[in-house]
Amino acid sequence: MKKYLNPLSIIIIFAFTGFGLYLNIRQQQSIDRSRLPQKVEQDRMFQRWITNLKNKGLEIEADEFLLKEENEIYNTTWMTVKSIDDPDEKIIFEETIEAHKNMDKVVFSPNERFFVDYRNTDRGSILSNQIRLYGLKEDKIIDARVLDCSVRANCYFDRAYFLDNDVFVITEFSRNIGKKDETASECSIEEMCTYTVKLHLIDMIHNKRSVYTSESFEIVLKEWIDNF
Repeated sequence: MKKYLNPLSIIIIFAFTGFGLYLNIRQQQSIDRSRLPQKVEQDRMFQRWITNLKNKGLEIEADEFLLKEENEIYNTTWMTVKSIDDPDEKIIFEETIEAHKNMDKVVFSPNERFFVDYRNTDRGSILSNQIRLYGLKEDKIIDARVLDCSVRANCYFDRAYFLDNDVFVITEFSRNIGKKDETASECSIEEMCTYTVKLHLIDMIHNKRSVYTSESFEIVLKEWIDNF
């Protein structure tokens, strides 16, 4: 003899299913996109970085960082794309990758196909206030300047690290002035100035850079760099 669910049981089942879907949607909507994503905040490199700041007397919390802007990372003016199928280009690629291994302020993706060069010096066509991204995506060799910062704002890139093969983070100290601000008074790195930390979250797959900014603080940047 077949057993059937009575109408009340069916109503209860649908009610619980609908309530579960509602809670799931509400949970997704409750995620505050203005804050650092969990994949950044919980990453061990971020935890080590922010702990190091605190150990050196700079009290910054992950909750302080708020989303300031989002934009694309690739710019045809600042990027060249070549084919790895070209034998000459393949040799250049392999030599470039090898030359940057174990270099200070150059970090590689986990698969070692990309590196980020954030050295605070001029190197060839790359200036001290620019970040270079170099590597192989499928059969294309990408060489790009994916980020620059304001020299007038005393900008200084202090860390870079990959979260996975396609997503990486760069942190930047810079004066708390607008990038195009030409009216703010000058303040050298040897003086006490007001700064913020910008955390750049760069996603190569989606061609997106999200910029999160901390609350402002005062430091002498030269002393900070020397002791960091």
